[in-house]
Amino acid sequence: MTRKSAMTIRWRAAAVLSAALGMAACASDVPPPTAQLGAASQAVQEAERANALQYAPVALQSARDKLAAADKAMRADERTRARRLAEEARVDAELATVTSQRAVTQQAASAVAKSAIPNSSRSAAAPNTAPVYSGSSAGAPPYSGSSYGTPAPAGSLGTSGGTSGGNSWGYSYPEVRQ
Repeated sequence: MTRKSAMTIRWRAAAVLSAALGMAACASDVPPPTAQLGAASQAVQEAERANALQYAPVALQSARDKLAAADKAMRADERTRARRLAEEARVDAELATVTSQRAVTQQAASAVAKSAIPNSSRSAAAPNTAPVYSGSSAGAPPYSGSSYGTPAPAGSLGTSGGTSGGNSWGYSYPEVRQ
């Protein structure tokens, strides 16, 4: 081996050694991931409040497991691993929350759609007919009776009992004749 190649090898070995020592020094400078652990814990609690146990149990359990592993890594002073696990736990918990909220929203939309579809027996009896309110005449608004928007009983003139004005507020409607 020549003197020049031996010198190059020494410089390279010194560079690798100093880089390894620098990384070891930086590893101890990693701050504790308390913010990530707190955010992950809060996200798990939010998922639990969103009924993720019912609608997204796998994602919720994954978040819980990763949060527990992050706590364990923190106690073992493995800060980088604890930070990564806490971030993964937060993401899993957020996924569980969104999945649960989506399921609840779909159930609500399904219920609304089901209630909006008229009964087949009702629609067959009176297809495309407008409601008829007693006491109203052609061209008059359909709000006769004692309260706005409520039809008056059949045979009545749209007045309520006990008041002289035709309703409980003292107003009289144009179609009401006494």
